[in-house]
Amino acid sequence: MHHRFDRKTIINLMREARRAGATDIHLKVPGRPRLRVGGRLIETPYPQLQPSDTQAAARALLELAGQERATDVAQELEFGVGVVDVGRFRVHLYKQRGTIGLVLHRIALSPPTMGDLGVHEEMCRTVLDGPGLVLVTACPNRVPMLALLTQRSNPTNSGHVISLEEPLEYLFRDTKAAISQREVGVDTESFSRGLAAAEREDPDIIVLHDIPDFETAERAIRFAEGGRMVLAGVACAPMHRAESWLATLFPPRRERELQTRLSSCLRMVVGEHSGRMVYRTSREARQVAS
Repeated sequence: MHHRFDRKTIINLMREARRAGATDIHLKVPGRPRLRVGGRLIETPYPQLQPSDTQAAARALLELAGQERATDVAQELEFGVGVVDVGRFRVHLYKQRGTIGLVLHRIALSPPTMGDLGVHEEMCRTVLDGPGLVLVTACPNRVPMLALLTQRSNPTNSGHVISLEEPLEYLFRDTKAAISQREVGVDTESFSRGLAAAEREDPDIIVLHDIPDFETAERAIRFAEGGRMVLAGVACAPMHRAESWLATLFPPRRERELQTRLSSCLRMVVGEHSGRMVYRTSREARQVAS
């Protein structure tokens, strides 16, 4: 039986998404394929999807990704797909009402610019000026800000940048720096394992999209204490609470030790304040109102 959503159809839909500037493709039964453009989901003129269509689309995408996992047993599955001259997508496969649903997120070929985030050159230069730990607090622009800082270090730093990400959102091209992008769950098991491996990968700058646990926090601080630059995203939103939030990952008996270590290696905190991305030294950050 011929499925309408075979490999060729999926690639054509990816190509149309790129032309339309869509961030995501949605495939769900019932309904037509939809594209998210400018924040809105827009129906495409493709036929109404049947269960066999999304099943076929899932198989085609898994083949493109070089995977052979069975779609009839997976309840949720996430993987990356790259198509020459089309782009790279992050695919999330899920079950709904007994059928397969798919969301394909289009990965940007380049990180945001300073203009996109309303950030001045002076801010990037100050944040990237020297080794130590820089925390980027939770806000809608946390990942874009980390990507911008990674990109800004590219033409000015001739070292090795290791970026641990979950998921991959942007693609970087080497200019002066060598940038290794490692996706958690694909290229490494966890942030902690990726950091442990980084000790043998001769990094100059480490970028962490998240610090989810004690092991990751401990290794990140150790790298910063050792004279490397570490740019790390954290889950707390108020800038002045970044240090106290980090302390919650440590055993209570080690909080005083952590304060001492951070006083020597934490350079600054970056976050959103009054609708703008700003930075504060660790001492100033504690004085910013939430």
